Amino acid sequence: MRLVAPIHASTSWQTKDDGGFSQADFTIDGENRQVTCPNGATSSRWAEDRSQEGAAMIRTQFPTAVCRPCKARDQCTRSNNKSDMGRRITLRPQAEYEAIQQARAQEDTQNRKEQYAHRAGVEGTISQGVRCFGLRRCGYHGLAEARLQHQLTATAMNFHRLDAWCTDTPRARTRTSHLAALRPAG
Repeated sequence: MRLVAPIHASTSWQTKDDGGFSQADFTIDGENRQVTCPNGATSSRWAEDRSQEGAAMIRTQFPTAVCRPCKARDQCTRSNNKSDMGRRITLRPQAEYEAIQQARAQEDTQNRKEQYAHRAGVEGTISQGVRCFGLRRCGYHGLAEARLQHQLTATAMNFHRLDAWCTDTPRARTRTSHLAALRPAG
């Protein structure tokens, strides 16, 4: 089974700023449990931890003595306090990190766009089932009855779509945000 979903881009200012050192600019060596910065300094701390949501993560930190005098400090951190700790980076476990990097590399390929187009169609179908046909609720207990209800719901959706196609009923338009609705026509 393969998951086809958009990968959220990094939101750090280093990624958005052309001159900043983002997480992708650092070399990660999971085997030796250290990270190397673009200027060659290695991290002094590597601690496995959990986020508030319970997800596994790795917290790394560079020594203050190395980061404080660094000439590229402005590309790494916006801290004005020179006594602050060195740069800290939070990573996902190695298998997750590699899967995310691989997905980001494939995201702009034509094959990936075609796969995601199929997913978007399926999401539209599920959304219609939830909004119009009560797909979230099941009125029966037991697998056989629930399966029958889902099959009848799918049949009803197909008849509804067939009717819309035969009568040339236009598709619903995508929701317009309040801000976009204020834009003058033209």
